[in-house]
This record gives sequence, C-alpha cells and structure tokens, in this order.
Amino acid sequence: MKNITTGRTKQVLEISGISLLLFTVILAMMSGMASAGSATATRTLPAEPVSAGEPFRVTIEVSDYGTIGKVYETLPEGFCYLTSTLDPGSVKVMGETNTVEFKLLGETSFIYTVKAPDDEGTYTFSGILKDMDKIEHKIGGDTEIEIEEAEEEAEPTATRTLPEEVFAGESFTVEIEASHYGIFGDVVETLPEGFVYEDSTLDPGRVEVEDNTVEFSLEGEPSFTYTVEAPDTEGTYTFSGILINEDKDEYDIEGDTEIVVGERGGEVTPPTNITAWNPVEAVVNNTEGESRTFNITVNQTVDISWQINGTEVQTNESVTEAAYTNTSAVVGTWNVSAIATNTTTGLSDRHTWIWSVTLAPTAATPTPAVNITSTPTPPPLVTPMPTSKPSPSPTPVPTPTPTPASPGFETGLAFVAIFAVAYLLLFRKRG
Repeated sequence: MKNITTGRTKQVLEISGISLLLFTVILAMMSGMASAGSATATRTLPAEPVSAGEPFRVTIEVSDYGTIGKVYETLPEGFCYLTSTLDPGSVKVMGETNTVEFKLLGETSFIYTVKAPDDEGTYTFSGILKDMDKIEHKIGGDTEIEIEEAEEEAEPTATRTLPEEVFAGESFTVEIEASHYGIFGDVVETLPEGFVYEDSTLDPGRVEVEDNTVEFSLEGEPSFTYTVEAPDTEGTYTFSGILINEDKDEYDIEGDTEIVVGERGGEVTPPTNITAWNPVEAVVNNTEGESRTFNITVNQTVDISWQINGTEVQTNESVTEAAYTNTSAVVGTWNVSAIATNTTTGLSDRHTWIWSVTLAPTAATPTPAVNITSTPTPPPLVTPMPTSKPSPSPTPVPTPTPTPASPGFETGLAFVAIFAVAYLLLFRKRG
C-alpha cells in the first residue's frame, strides 16, 4: 500500500509539473501577442489644397517596428514619386502598382516628395508598415488630399540668398529657392573666380562640378543650400546662374548676386555662426497641442529672428543664445528657422528645422483590471485506508503564497486550473 501511495504522489507531482509547463507556454504566447501590433505609422499630408501638376511633401512617422522595417505607400493614380530624405538605395518604386517601398533602419520619420496629377479632385493615399517580424500595420493619419486647378502659366523662378560679407579663405552657405520648374529641373551656378565648391544638401550624385560651374539636379525640391570657400583675396565678387525647367527653358536666378570678401586677420569680426542647436535632428515631430522648444547658440552677440514658413514670430536682440517655444501649432509640416544677424557687420547665419505636427491620438477607454486575490488550490488527495492497518500520515505540501495575476491572462490561468483539477479527479476515480 505504501508503494501505491508513493506512486500516486509521484503522479500528482507530474501533473503539477505539466500544469506549470502549460502555464509557462501560454504566458509566453500571450506575451508575444502583446508585443506584436505595437508598431505604429502615421502619414501627414498638406493641409491646404495642392495645385495640379505641382510637387509636394508627405511626412511619415514610425515607431516600435524593431531594428528594421518597411513602409509601403500606394500612391493615388496619376501621382508620381520624385525623391525622399532617405538614402536612394533604401527606396524601391514598383510602377505597376504605383507603390513605393521605403526600407527603414531605425529611422523614426522621413519625408518623400511626389508630383500631383494634372486633374483636380480628391485623391486617397494608402499604405502599410511591416515590422521586423513581418507583421503588417495600417498607416494612420491623413489619407485624402485635395488637388485644385493649377495657376495659369505660373513662371518658373529661382532666388539666390548670399551673406552680405565673408572673410578671405572662409566657408559660407548659399541658399537657392526654386519653384514651378516641373518634375525635374536644373540649377546651374557660375562661381566667381577663386571660389571653391565644397558640398550641398542634395545627394552628391545629383551634383556635377566642372571648373567654376556647378550643376544641381532637382527632383521636386523647393529649396537647397550649398557651401563654397571664399578666395584669399579681398574684394567684391559676382555670382550668376540659371534655372532650367523640365521643358529645357532657361530663367535667370534672381536675388543676391554680389558678395564682399573682407580681409582676414587683425581685429576683423569673425563670421556669424550658429554653433549649437536643439533639437539636434533636422526633422522633429509633435502631436497637436504639445509644447515644442527650439534653441540655438551663436558665437557672437546678434539679433535673432524666429520664422515659421518665412513669417517672423519672435525676435531676440543682442544675445548669444535664445529659445522659441510654440504650444499652438496646427496640424501640418512647418519650416522653423532661426536667423542670427550681427547688426554691426551685417553677417548672418541660419538654422532650419522641419517640424511635423500631427493629430493627437484619440484616448482609449481603459479596461478595468481584474483583481485576482488568490489562486484556487485543489484539496489534497487522500486515499481511504482500512482502520485495522495504520497508514503513514501524508506530509502536507506547503501552499505557495498566491500572486496576483496580470490582467489579460485570466483565460490562460483558468485553462491550467481546469486541466489540473480534471486530471486529478479522473485519476482519483480510476484509483
């Protein structure tokens, strides 16, 4: 009889082990299901109607997709993909479905440029985010865009902005703004003698340099900057250039043409430079109603003009650092610029962020947590024994202190408990 009791005790322990194993498996499965589906993607389209045939930008924000992910954007019929802020090697265009694949390696946002069709109307975008586990998530945010009738015979234009003065041998930045040139265009800049081209904000593969002529290939960009080094000889120098539209028509670049190169050394005031800024990212993201602060630090005392899409919103006079805070931006994509100007020399420097503001997510109604205060423990199994033969008293198994179960796992716990109790009852019946 002692052997029978020992055998049954062993089987009870085996049943308990099986129950614990099942609970662990179910817990792991539920945990995996909880982590899946946490990735998100949001699209932001222009809030105002876009003119037919004109390029515009689309912002995509992503999160929690793992170390690698892919965004698939299906463009409406008639829309043409042009370029993006991602590396060209990370973008694949599938023309048969007008779908663009963007490969992500840790990016939290990117911007791509498309050309609107020639027909006015309302068009719908769609897309998915595929996380590192190949799980697909629908892209939220904006889906519809309004295309309005194009302006009559809008002429292509390009404008150059130069600093008023630079110093011999110093590097400085030139800004070019261009519009209405079509899907593709070219800016050809002729640098003054002695100036040396260094780099630009465009992809290097789209820049050709031959002597003092630099050709920039545009793919829908409304603006870009390039950096050159001034010569060692002081004096006044003249820039010239043309914009070539998609029909190969040429237009003179307007704006600044002359720049003064001053003597280097002595007590000459150094160029005005913004030496630090925050956020450090070029593209920043917020939801509507959130507060966002922009900071810059300058290497000398300056006046600072803060602008949003070219409109001044704040000024700071005679400072070396300043901050601008906005708590009322509406949904859209905004260019936030800080322009630092030395009022004595007239020299200035600019830093620009692309600020994407999206709709705040709708607050979900919280699900009340189920407070499980204890876990049912089946009563110990006692086998009836004849009164004439004393049997050894079973050693009581200590009952573990109950631990509250995490909300959402009630089904798994119930399943394990039912399995264990049913198996014990079946075993008892057979005994």
